[in-house]
Amino acid sequence: MGSSAAVMLALDRLNIIKRPVRQNSSLGWFSAYDGNLLGGLMVGLGMGLSGACPGAVLVQLAHGIPSAKAAAIGALLGGGAYVRVTQRKLQQPEGKAATSKCTISDISKIPEPMLYALLGPMIAGIVSLSHTGGSTPAMSPVVGGLAIGFAQATTLLLTASPLGVSTVYEQLGRYILRALGNEKVGKPASPPKSISFALGMIAGSIALAKQFPIVNVAETDFQVPFWQALVGGFVMAFGARLAGGCTAGHGLSGLGALSFSSLVTAMGMFGAGILTRQLM
Repeated sequence: MGSSAAVMLALDRLNIIKRPVRQNSSLGWFSAYDGNLLGGLMVGLGMGLSGACPGAVLVQLAHGIPSAKAAAIGALLGGGAYVRVTQRKLQQPEGKAATSKCTISDISKIPEPMLYALLGPMIAGIVSLSHTGGSTPAMSPVVGGLAIGFAQATTLLLTASPLGVSTVYEQLGRYILRALGNEKVGKPASPPKSISFALGMIAGSIALAKQFPIVNVAETDFQVPFWQALVGGFVMAFGARLAGGCTAGHGLSGLGALSFSSLVTAMGMFGAGILTRQLM
C-alpha cells in the first residue's frame, strides 16, 4: 500500500495526474459515510467467510483454489443483486453529501506529510493482527509491494483511473440481467475497463503460477465449504459496491490518496474481517 501511495503522491506533485480522492458513499440513513461503513462491514464479513477479497477471488481462480468458483459465483450474484436493489430502492441523496471528496487531512487537520509517514506502519499493524500464517510466499513482500506500485502507476498513466476490482461484478451483473431480459437495467460502461482489468489479473496470475508454485490447493487454509464461499462472495461483492470500492479501490487506491471515505471503509473491512475469523 505504501508504494501505491508514493506513486499517487509523486504523480500529483509532478502535476501529471491529480490524486484520485474517492467520493463518499451515502445512503442518507445516519451519516454521509453510512454506505462506506455498512459496505465495509459487509466486505469484511464476506472476506472472513470466503477466505478472499474481490480481487483475490480472481487470483484464486487462476490458481485452482477449490472455493474460488463458489466465491466467484456468489460475487456475480452479489453484483447483480446490487444492481437490482439500487435500481429500485437505494438512491444516492442529492447535495453536498453525495459528492464529498474529503481527505483524512481535511477531517483530522493533520498535515499530509505526517499522515503519509504514519499510514504505512498503521496498515502493517492491522495486517499483522489479521495474519493467520500459512504458506511462505514465493515473492518477497517488498518486491510484491513494489509490483503493486508499478501496477498502480501503469493503470493511472494508461487509463487515468486507480486500481479497483469490485466494479467487474457489477458490470457483469448488468450484462447478465440484460441478457435475462431486464432492459430497465442500465447498460454497462463501454468499453468495460473493469472486465478487461479482471481478465488481465487472471492472465497474469496464470502466467505467474507456471513459474512459481505459490500455493498448494490442498492446504487446509483454503478448504472453505461451498455454501460458505458462496455466501461470502455474495456479501462481499454487494458490500463492495455499496461502499464504492473494495480492498483494492479503497484499501490501496483510496487510502493511498488519503481519502476519508476509504479510511471509514477500510476500518469496517478489517474490523469485520478480523472479528469474523476470530468467531469462526
